[in-house]
Amino acid sequence: MEENNTSRFIPYDLIQKDLDGVISAEERLLLERWLSEDEENPKLYDEVSMLSDDLIVLEQYKNVDINSQWDRFSQRLDRVPATDEAARPTPIKTIWKPWMKLVAAAVLLMIGFACYLNFDRWMGYEIQLYGTVGQERILLPDSSVMVLHAGAEASFNKRTFNRQRVVALKKGKALFDVKHVRTSSFVVELADNYVRDIGTSFEVNLLAGDVEVLVREGTVALSGGKGDAAKELILQKNEKGFFKKETAVLSKVTLDDLGKDYKVAQKLSYSNERLDSICSDLEKRFQSNIVVVGDNLKARKLSMYFDGQSLNEIVQILSKTLNVKWKASKKGYSIYE
Repeated sequence: MEENNTSRFIPYDLIQKDLDGVISAEERLLLERWLSEDEENPKLYDEVSMLSDDLIVLEQYKNVDINSQWDRFSQRLDRVPATDEAARPTPIKTIWKPWMKLVAAAVLLMIGFACYLNFDRWMGYEIQLYGTVGQERILLPDSSVMVLHAGAEASFNKRTFNRQRVVALKKGKALFDVKHVRTSSFVVELADNYVRDIGTSFEVNLLAGDVEVLVREGTVALSGGKGDAAKELILQKNEKGFFKKETAVLSKVTLDDLGKDYKVAQKLSYSNERLDSICSDLEKRFQSNIVVVGDNLKARKLSMYFDGQSLNEIVQILSKTLNVKWKASKKGYSIYE
């Protein structure tokens, strides 16, 4: 017997929890499984999202009782005492000069524009993210992964993200491991330009307005400006691109040209491991010496994740996490209390 699929199943409860930002890890897996089952499901998700937005605005409108407000205003007008002509207030039409109408209209326009610009922030759709020393993996709504370095700041709109996959990187350094979606590009929006993913893993570093992009896997487009007419520099795996703010010049080099000091980690994960064991593994991967001073310090255990960092950055992260000191020399690195 053939199954009837004319009535498509839509997990409204999971979608609403995702929009409200209260979905659990297990529920997110169920939602992602549903989204991947049929190419029409992401469209249904977007439709439910838009309906949810409309209902929120309607609910805000319903809370304003127009008739009640007018009755209260009329009662206040009726309480104005009838006195002689000299004591009567000047009619509002004589006070309301033409130039005042223009000023009032301009003020209302500015207020309306401000409300429009800040609607997503007020409604909790604008998600602000800040990097920590631990550099935790941040799972984005499309299952892409973002790792913010300490001091980095980024944001995205959870209401529109599945339609327009845009993350705004405001400062610092971030790594992106992007899930490829055939119908949607992944864009990192910057102050003066952008980085457009073409299915890859890459790192973006903001340096006083200049931009550095290191491609780990796949292909990335680094732009020299904004808009459809912006020039793009295509970067492949193991290439590093540069954007200079003052001149808007784009350039690139390969990792071989940069030398071993720019060698980066390839997704290293350590779970409750001793510091000396972690450093021993790093020595083999980076072919560099790391000396840990003190038996107590060697025995301290850590759970860490690295992806795209240089050895110099990793040593700094380890030292900050343990609240100890570190030093670099021609022979390698030292970590000590």
